[in-house]
Amino acid sequence: MNSQLTTKPTFSIDVFGIKFKVFRVGKNQNPRINFSKDPNAMRGVHSHFTYEIFFVTEGILSLIADEKRTAYERKVVIIPPKIRHYTTPSVYGSFCLLFSFEESEACAFQKALENFSSEDGVCEMPLSDDVSFYIRKVSEKCEENTLAAEKDAELLTSLIFHEIVRILLPDISSDKTEKSDSRHIGLIEEFINSNLGGKIRLSDVADHVFLSTRQVSRIILKEYGCTLSELVTEKKLARAEMLIKNTDMKIGDIAVQSNLGSENYFYMIFKKHYGMSPLKFRQENRSQRDSVPLETLPRALPSESQKLYRKGK
Repeated sequence: MNSQLTTKPTFSIDVFGIKFKVFRVGKNQNPRINFSKDPNAMRGVHSHFTYEIFFVTEGILSLIADEKRTAYERKVVIIPPKIRHYTTPSVYGSFCLLFSFEESEACAFQKALENFSSEDGVCEMPLSDDVSFYIRKVSEKCEENTLAAEKDAELLTSLIFHEIVRILLPDISSDKTEKSDSRHIGLIEEFINSNLGGKIRLSDVADHVFLSTRQVSRIILKEYGCTLSELVTEKKLARAEMLIKNTDMKIGDIAVQSNLGSENYFYMIFKKHYGMSPLKFRQENRSQRDSVPLETLPRALPSESQKLYRKGK
């Protein structure tokens, strides 16, 4: 029998000019689907007036359509409308959404779906690490059940469909990747600058901007020509540089405040970076201005090396 959609569209999103309506399904609208050891428990044959998309992040998802059984592992599976089917996941690991799109603006997308589809009309593509990351985060946000979490879930859903469109239509998305990276670099910069006093891990940055660690690494490498740890060290040294130039703080205290490790390590890495010891650097670059209060200094300023990274892109 045909299932009836009783919920309003969960999200309306625009991806590269294609307007999607996305519905969440499942208990508490958490798109993770249950599994059962009873092979007959999931035999609810049905169809939809929308597309149904499964993200098989764990275990195996068996799809039975027209008496044909197909097993999927680490895949994205898109079932078109009106195909009678049922699914049996092996674990609580598959993630399900329903979606539709405005065909008048998405002819290329629909054709791409057809090109990726098998004879039975089911579209299959690999599940990337990025999409798997977004899936896990959406599931977590659904469990929180707050307005802020709902907004995050909408953003994550948009990112998921960005990846789907990027795979199906690489030409339409390639010219807009630059703008996406530029938007994220500001958020990455903000997070790093606000957390220089502690340990900054790649996973923490990724969680903050809803990107995978691989994506964050790629953006930082493209923007600065270095790794996250190198960028953080640059920013910490830039702050130490400003303190040495513009305050009367003891070098040892600056070493501690820079949070670069032991005092000996600070001296070593500073000398390696600037070609002289912190004390000599102060003597040669002493500002003619009166010392300024510590709290008036910026949290981090780009060093000369960072500027060179930008110029060398």
